[in-house]
Amino acid sequence: MNPVLELRNLTVHYGPKRVVHDVGLALDAGQTLGLAGESGSGKSTVAMSVLRLLPKTATVQGEVLLDGEDVTAMSWGRLRAVRWASASVVFQGAMHSLNPVRRVGEQIAEPMRLHSTPGSVRDLLEQVELPAAKARAYPHELSGGQKQRVMIAMALACSPRLVIADEPTTALDVVVQAQVLALVKRLVAEQGLGLLMISHDLSVLAETCEDLAVMYRGEIVERGPTRAVIANPQHPHTAALTAAFPVIGDPAHRWTEPAECTRGASVHQESTRGPRVPPAEPLLRVRDLRVDYGRTRAVDGVDLEIGHGEIVALVGQSGSGKTTLARTIMGLRAPSSGQVIFDGAEVPRTGRALKAFRRQVQLVLQDPASALNPRHTVFTAVVEGLRVHGLTGDEEAQVSAAVERAELRPANLYLEALPHELSGGQQQRVVIAGALVLQPRLLVADEPVASLDASVRGEIVALLLRLRRELGLASLIITHDLGLAWQIADRVAVMHQGTIVEQGPVEQVLLTPSHDYTRALVRAVPQV
Repeated sequence: MNPVLELRNLTVHYGPKRVVHDVGLALDAGQTLGLAGESGSGKSTVAMSVLRLLPKTATVQGEVLLDGEDVTAMSWGRLRAVRWASASVVFQGAMHSLNPVRRVGEQIAEPMRLHSTPGSVRDLLEQVELPAAKARAYPHELSGGQKQRVMIAMALACSPRLVIADEPTTALDVVVQAQVLALVKRLVAEQGLGLLMISHDLSVLAETCEDLAVMYRGEIVERGPTRAVIANPQHPHTAALTAAFPVIGDPAHRWTEPAECTRGASVHQESTRGPRVPPAEPLLRVRDLRVDYGRTRAVDGVDLEIGHGEIVALVGQSGSGKTTLARTIMGLRAPSSGQVIFDGAEVPRTGRALKAFRRQVQLVLQDPASALNPRHTVFTAVVEGLRVHGLTGDEEAQVSAAVERAELRPANLYLEALPHELSGGQQQRVVIAGALVLQPRLLVADEPVASLDASVRGEIVALLLRLRRELGLASLIITHDLGLAWQIADRVAVMHQGTIVEQGPVEQVLLTPSHDYTRALVRAVPQV
């Protein structure tokens, strides 16, 4: 019996550039294969070549066999019949893959109608554990996990033998990610699907896939049973991927030393020898903060402190109130009640005083590609803060210094670059440089490594720690990634339904959690 998918000597060029070289893979029905690698390794190109979804500039050589039939030789009519019915794709960004102006039930039904496939939307929603009533919802009315389940329902609509899942859990919080991975495993077991799952996160693949193939620079450099490959990697790139995602509880993955400037102590106080100076005020103190959206209370009675030079991780699921709390701390939203006190003084609500405060507290957004204007050079993006705050002096010198502090060196190689000319990690460094140019005392970083590759993630974590060490820069890291909290933070605050249910030193909160919700978060983390 033929494998459900077989690649023989697959090579792909974009113009003169070879991006995939001589790849061979086979996948049987009922088998789960993970394809790991960083951005640019060629893994998504391999996946999209299976159903000829590559752009017209791509040249494909070799064979792509679906149930023994070569996709590269199919007529367009035959290819249309094969798509959805023999093989389907769960794309990475569910929000971008769904039509925002059509109800999700109509979108699930569309491939069934095109292929005259019997069945009902209600049954498909039941398979992916969504209530039938969700068929009438529009995408914006669903959570990230629900949208991803709709994408899985669409992929299953025509009963394919092969499902390709391209980063299906990117940007999902840890609990929803665990639910989606459990759903995928159950569907594979019940329906005997062949599953090709693509990810840069080995913990996700370890949770889902029996076998693992690792791509590096367009080639398969390692292949074998997932647990064996992770436990005993033979290729240096596999070893680097394995080491890049922190294991909670492993001291080797704890990158931060105790804060040089802990809660309520200045850099100078902590670094000097001799008698310990009594603690001063924390840099930031939040007291009994409440924020309402109409009748909905998004933040409910929160107390939080951040010391000079301290890194605090604010963790919780999507919708827990983390971002609303951060926006209120920065003065971007007025609280309904309570106080935000910065350096001993309450944060002003309006006027020049609020503007002066915002210079000292800078935001680093989650998605650097969205945060940067695609038409603005690096210099224009970074200098904007200086001009908004009316700061004088040599602009080029200040911008160059900030860009080099963000580890884009030498700065003159980057100042005239546009965002699309930079990698994801370089774009994130530009966003950080835009914050550093104002010489802030507190960074608020919203999911700063969520969309980055394993190696780049480590570089950004190391950069944040170096900025703390050299500048005494405190950070509030907003994340649903408990591994990041273990890696970088001094303390963790766990947020659930608008309240902080637990906070304390990282080791205490993550290794011996006292609250049921924290224990549920820790259990949901996939293990490498």
